[in-house]
Amino acid sequence: MLANDPHLGARLPSTWYLVHVSGGDLDIIGATLPGAPAVALGRNRFIAWGATNVAADVEDLYREHLDAAGTHVEFRGAQEPVTVIPETIIVKGAEPVRVDVRVTRHGPLISDAINANSAELKTGPKPAPLDPLAFRWTALDAVDGTMSSFLKMNEARNWSEFTMALRDFVTPSQNFVYADVDGHIGYYAPGRIPIRASGDGSLPAEGWSGASEWTGWIPFDELPHLYDPPEHVIVTANHRPAPPGYPHLLGLEWPEPYRAQRIIDLLRGRTGLTPDDFARIQADTLSLHAKTLLPLLLAHAHAESAPDRQAIDILRQWNADATAGSAGAAIFGAWFQHLAPTLVGDDLGPLVAERYQERFSFVTRFAVRTLASNDSAWCDDVRTAKRETCDDAVTGALHKGVADLTGRLGGDMTRWRWDAVHRAIFPHQGLDAVAALRPLLSRSVPNGGDWSTVNVAAVAAERPYEQHSVPGYREIIDLSPANNSRFLDAVGESGHFLSKHYDDFLKDWRAVQCRAMRMERKDIERGALGHLRLTP
Repeated sequence: MLANDPHLGARLPSTWYLVHVSGGDLDIIGATLPGAPAVALGRNRFIAWGATNVAADVEDLYREHLDAAGTHVEFRGAQEPVTVIPETIIVKGAEPVRVDVRVTRHGPLISDAINANSAELKTGPKPAPLDPLAFRWTALDAVDGTMSSFLKMNEARNWSEFTMALRDFVTPSQNFVYADVDGHIGYYAPGRIPIRASGDGSLPAEGWSGASEWTGWIPFDELPHLYDPPEHVIVTANHRPAPPGYPHLLGLEWPEPYRAQRIIDLLRGRTGLTPDDFARIQADTLSLHAKTLLPLLLAHAHAESAPDRQAIDILRQWNADATAGSAGAAIFGAWFQHLAPTLVGDDLGPLVAERYQERFSFVTRFAVRTLASNDSAWCDDVRTAKRETCDDAVTGALHKGVADLTGRLGGDMTRWRWDAVHRAIFPHQGLDAVAALRPLLSRSVPNGGDWSTVNVAAVAAERPYEQHSVPGYREIIDLSPANNSRFLDAVGESGHFLSKHYDDFLKDWRAVQCRAMRMERKDIERGALGHLRLTP
């Protein structure tokens, strides 16, 4: 059996489109990206696969030396011409806008766009112009075999053919999980991941010296992979894809492995698992993030007001399960929402603090280390004359969180629910910004979970408590003859808001229930809602 539920930004119409394509030897079912001529995630008669993002570091910035005219760039003591790509943007009701994109050997000069935007600012002081800065990214390379890789993947019948298809995969690097009808399972993290002559890509490099060039790619056979491990289980959930001793630089930033650990905990020692068991795992909302951080928060909290003391009492009894109806999940969520600004808002400033706040895993990692060591240097607010302790900072964040929820949910804490403030938001692409159209075109549903739960439900830093990233597609594939397989798109198959299929999946998505993945003709005809025949 194989389960997969990758999460991306929520939107309407959906990122994914469910299909079943049958013709000749090809019989494949799963999720496509609309417009792409291949099934991205799913199964055929022989194999099944899913994917999550590796978070490989395949982007670098290079500082460039341009000549006075801006037409040539220095590289290893010589002058190279800058390529200019003209782009014309058609503007409704106005003249077309022409943009000349300057490109060096390292990629487009993104500093041109940033400087142009800064020059157009109407309010506040304008930032100083950036020096020339080029953007190197594997997705901008001239050769990209990713689509060819998916087409071959769709036709693969075994591990050998599947991995041969992955050799063409370029970007974005994915954790592919694999299973087949013969009982084999596997994992591979394909993609072009650069080998650098020096440095790790974390800071802009000198473009003119050639000291930090990409010298090639990590060889395919040396990318992380597994085949039929003795544990009979493979789990990937966006955590570090290789152990610390891995010889190549894959990247620098991965979240804490809470989701992977929870899946392993739910699978450990189990036999005779069914698709329903896998569905319960996909729906799991136990927060290892809360289990790790909450004891430290409670140890530092010294509430003085009655509401704050009541909140602490509720949290002491909470089991760390971020269910939709949990008051404890709501209080912890609000506490965590205010924790980063309270701890480091004075040190980082409002703009950086907001960006940092959305790095949930890093905030948790930092808070655990800071509170465990009682590092008052971070807990002190440098904007005040008093030297605050970690007890002060944690207690202050709790007070702000409780006051926040009181304003949103009222004073009766026993009636608070996490899903009363935590909603999954599905904005319409392009028209959600029109207030009059938003109720007609956009959707939202109350939801449980948090960024660390298997049923992942991170909140948006700029819109407190709202969930903007969702498991947009779920699949559970049973490769036994019973084929008790199922899948679901988050919202609906139709992009037309007047269609009954515009959002008819949303209720099942919230309940983590899927639809049958039918492959047999008799089952397809029995469940058909209609037919569309295209004739030449």
